[in-house]
Amino acid sequence: MPSERVRRRLRWLRDVASWEPIAAGRVAAFGQRLDLPARVPRFLAEDSLWRLGAIHEPALAVRSLPQTGVAVDIGAGFGAFALPFAQAFPGWTIWCFEPDPAFFAAFEENIAAAGCDNVIALNLAVGGGDGRAYTDRIATALAARDRATLAALCPRRGYRRSLTRHGFLQAGHRAGSPLAPGNTSYPTIPAEALAVLGPNLLKLTAPGCEPGILEGLANAPLDHIIGEIWSHVPSRRVYDGPGARETWLPVAGAPARALRRAPAPHGRRHGLDIVVAMYNSRDWIVDCVESLIAADDPAIRVRVVDDGSTDGGGDLVAERFAANPRVILHRKPNGGCASARNYGRLMSDSTHIAFVDSDDLADPNLFPHLLELARHTGAEVVQGGFDLLEQDAQGLWHSRPGPESVDAPAPPADAPLATMVLMAGTDLMSRQPTIWRRVYRRDFLDNRDIWFPEHIRAFDDLLFQLLSLQHAGEVPTLEHLRLHYRQHPGQDIRQGDERGFYALEMFRLALKRGLQEGWPGFKPLLRSYVNTISRTHGGLRDDLRAPFLAAAAELWVLMQKALGPAAFGDFPDTIFATEGFGTQADRVRRQFDGLGDSPAFAWLDSAMMHADILRHMPARDDAPHPTESG
Repeated sequence: MPSERVRRRLRWLRDVASWEPIAAGRVAAFGQRLDLPARVPRFLAEDSLWRLGAIHEPALAVRSLPQTGVAVDIGAGFGAFALPFAQAFPGWTIWCFEPDPAFFAAFEENIAAAGCDNVIALNLAVGGGDGRAYTDRIATALAARDRATLAALCPRRGYRRSLTRHGFLQAGHRAGSPLAPGNTSYPTIPAEALAVLGPNLLKLTAPGCEPGILEGLANAPLDHIIGEIWSHVPSRRVYDGPGARETWLPVAGAPARALRRAPAPHGRRHGLDIVVAMYNSRDWIVDCVESLIAADDPAIRVRVVDDGSTDGGGDLVAERFAANPRVILHRKPNGGCASARNYGRLMSDSTHIAFVDSDDLADPNLFPHLLELARHTGAEVVQGGFDLLEQDAQGLWHSRPGPESVDAPAPPADAPLATMVLMAGTDLMSRQPTIWRRVYRRDFLDNRDIWFPEHIRAFDDLLFQLLSLQHAGEVPTLEHLRLHYRQHPGQDIRQGDERGFYALEMFRLALKRGLQEGWPGFKPLLRSYVNTISRTHGGLRDDLRAPFLAAAAELWVLMQKALGPAAFGDFPDTIFATEGFGTQADRVRRQFDGLGDSPAFAWLDSAMMHADILRHMPARDDAPHPTESG
């Protein structure tokens, strides 16, 4: 028998088995146990009970429900959710909507067996509205629980029934046109009409119809929204509107994503603040801010921190954005980029925060979609892509891919997160610091005590990157949206002066934090150190390269003494591409002959590891050279 015929036969047998009617039997949920005698297709019984145990009950177990309320169950099936909930909360009224006549008949049989008089079951579908005004008749019929009148008032709407996913109905078939195989139509009550019930809780199982239903319930005073979603629901559907709207809506088939909303910690605003630290960036700041507010998303604000600029940049921001409440200007005495970023964070009252350099540009949808990604994943850190913005000979600016850019396709407009990939934070640690393309959960940064080191006046983002990615777990990423990192002669990274030595101090601080916090491993930190030493050494002035190499080798040996040899099995001295590094490391090791390993070595350093001290030291002709034994 050909293999394709075998596969078709197996699919047929599977489908036949899934439609075999069975009784759901004993159902235990919400502290209740009840028998549901009605026979339903096996797929419906198994799917509904799985969803009850995996989604509905756990979601409500972490919520505090009052003794009375109104619940709306859309896609009630045979009552797997509604009936145990009704028994557990007898003071609640549960309005249930199920369009399939066979499933609805089973539901009514189960209601009678359970004796739940606080359940109102209606053989109706629920869909998004069509924009027309609704008369008092539908509200009156709902209040009177008049099923016949409601069925007459609600127009029939077409649905496409999936031939491969049992129970999946998607709105879209045009009512009145011939039904193709697998299509059907049901009387459909507009979701807007349900607002007259004053629902406090929504349980949603309506594959493909979720965006329209939640849009219709935009003015309903919902405190709890639970269920499963098969299509992208814009987060504003649950973050806007009355009620607490605490939400748990996992995406079917995509376990890494779930639209969620929990109470904001410390009463913060549910939104994103983008902190732009500005010092003498008058030439770039307007373009930067305009790119950040281009999407006109009210959940996103920009906080420009003028760090004592002397070029009038702060006045320019005040003038250009005076009428825009989403742009907030803060002024402070000069204290360095780190202090400006920390200050903006302290002024922020949002649940999420981002940091952008004042000379960069962002794709219009970068931060709106990153906030959407953060809300759909709950991740500590989410990120987009980035490229380099460079000026040509004619003075025009163009973007080009950077060394870490990934060519990723844009997702469909109705599924903006479909191309999300997960990247391990510890893998990202070894890459170039790119904190400005990321959105951070504010409570994550606060709980982990991650700040920018204010005593370091350049490259302060390195320590922030190391600590945040060490603790972030997996980082959801949308590579097709970019931040454009401007390249120009005034950048700190292009100066090649003593500020490059700040990198050593930041790795020493990260090493100390790792030991104090008990990190399970240090390989990502060591890998990042190797890459950073090579990048920094190559960009320094010629006269600074030898002392930098000597200081880097000294810190490397201190790391070895602090962590012990086992941590360095994959990191011999030869891993450094810089010539002479091993010689310098051997010179330092001889100084510690006879001393055992100890974490205390992480607290040792020398003047050569500190840029501010090094800058004021007199030039020395006898400074160790990487080719000398010293």
